[in-house]
Amino acid sequence: MMWEHPFVRAVAFTGLAWLAFAPAERIWGHAHDDRPEWRADVGMATIGQLLVQWILAGVMAILYTALDGIALDEPLLAGVQPRPVRIALEIALGLVLFELLGYGYHRLAHRVPWMWRLHAVHHSAQRLDWLASFRQHPLEIVHVTLVQNIPLILLGLPLAAHATVLALLRFHTVFVHANLDLPPRAWMSLVASPRFHHRHHQRDGRVCNYSALFPWIDRLFGTHASQPAGPVGLPGDRDPRAQPWTLTGLMLAPFWAGVARDARATPTRELRSEPADRDVLEANVDTRGCSRELECDGGGRGLECETEITRELDPLRR
Repeated sequence: MMWEHPFVRAVAFTGLAWLAFAPAERIWGHAHDDRPEWRADVGMATIGQLLVQWILAGVMAILYTALDGIALDEPLLAGVQPRPVRIALEIALGLVLFELLGYGYHRLAHRVPWMWRLHAVHHSAQRLDWLASFRQHPLEIVHVTLVQNIPLILLGLPLAAHATVLALLRFHTVFVHANLDLPPRAWMSLVASPRFHHRHHQRDGRVCNYSALFPWIDRLFGTHASQPAGPVGLPGDRDPRAQPWTLTGLMLAPFWAGVARDARATPTRELRSEPADRDVLEANVDTRGCSRELECDGGGRGLECETEITRELDPLRR
């Protein structure tokens, strides 16, 4: 059937996201002109998702065969009764595990050079809205999908609960990127809001707020920030023209010679090869010079850290 085709499903979800968030952004969002790179993000939402489905179809077919022998014989919560309570607990467990695994991957993506090269594509958006949530490199989506889903398969999470977790997280990802100027509310301490996630995309200063759904995870690991976000984008970039505005440019950016090696580099210019120690140092710009991560909520500490990081990096740039 037509609806079973991956491209049709990707287009359908993009259309539903547009219906849900585009009108809301007109009412409750910051006033912005249309982003010139919106066509590239539409391509990521459709063609990019088709590539993801093709890759995952082959990888998961192999993994399911390999995992079948080591997965639990019956679901972890199979003995819980009554059934509605078991379903609720399965969904809650799936969400928490999914988020903890995603948080760990996200932290690594800001530290490990090859992971940052892929993740930098997502951070290249210099304005956030519902459509910017789709700006993720297909290879990174494949990586994080495997990291977050394999443990749930091994624990025998029922298909219905697993599908519910995926649907909730996918919808919420669009929500936290949306251009919605929502006033602080009590529920935002429990569930991530656009205000919370936009702070993660802040162009300069400390990198905080890694969690996609539960802010308490960042509080648990000392990476929570409650301040409103400043300008967003790749660290150090000021010129919107320096970013790739085409689908091809976004797809090729991680593989361009030197692109994204420096967190302050722009994906449209080729950089001179630098020593490996610089790669490691700059991939850790969120912690070098201010490793006490409990100070994400520390106000002025971020500027002090930025100064220390810049001082350490200057000799390597010469």
